[in-house]
Amino acid sequence: MTALTAVILAAGPAIVASWAASEGTASADRPGRPAPDGMVLIPAGPFTMGSAPEASHIGFHVGVDELPRHEVVLPAFYLDRNEVTNAEYAKFLQVSGRPLPADPKDPDYYRWQGPAPPAGQENYPVMYVSWYDAQAYCEWAGKRLPTEEEWEKAARGADQRQWPWGNTFDPAKCNSYEAGLKWSAPVGSFPQGDSPYGIHDMCGNVAEWTSSWYEPYPGNTIKRSAYGEHYKVARGGAWALPAEPWSRATNRNLAQPPAYKHRSLGFRCAKDAKQ
Repeated sequence: MTALTAVILAAGPAIVASWAASEGTASADRPGRPAPDGMVLIPAGPFTMGSAPEASHIGFHVGVDELPRHEVVLPAFYLDRNEVTNAEYAKFLQVSGRPLPADPKDPDYYRWQGPAPPAGQENYPVMYVSWYDAQAYCEWAGKRLPTEEEWEKAARGADQRQWPWGNTFDPAKCNSYEAGLKWSAPVGSFPQGDSPYGIHDMCGNVAEWTSSWYEPYPGNTIKRSAYGEHYKVARGGAWALPAEPWSRATNRNLAQPPAYKHRSLGFRCAKDAKQ
């Protein structure tokens, strides 16, 4: 304990509270420093990953690749509160020379004007980006893609909930197909659907690349040719897909080849929380 800290503690609880609010407090939930701008700290500790067979219908609501449910212990990390937006990605394009986001089959369907996104969609999540594009952006920003484990913990917390807000789906809390928007929405448009840590849009809007290869969970004996270093896991469902099963916090059905691009696929970044 420093001399300054001892003086403050002796002054009483009101002074302590005021000092903590203004200076920040190192703790399990705040490892010594404020979160980087636009990011949220996900605290260290265990959470339960995957689903239980009794949770719902195996093969529909619960994918066989979500079994067995198992405990994962993670160090603290930061995660972007929002999906990476078109405006943010445009800054990256100006210095990186990466290809412009575009529909690979029909470039006229969705077109950027040089390094500028479609007018009026600056605050929409970037899409039509490959895993390689997403990884390059995060590295440029001094961050990285989240692992599949980090993504799931940030989406559901430690209480095994099925959706970011609880265990019952609510179409008013998520831009999935049921919302009827028929396109992505500006990031943060559904704050009532935030995760336990205050992360926006972890249900619907656009699916999000993770850094993880699509592999079986420990103890899962099902053989799949897709397992291995073939597909990167994407999470969260999307505006173009029904919420069940795609947007459940545990769903893994959106794994894709790293070069894949789609109008319902984007990303957000993570960062190690160092003491």
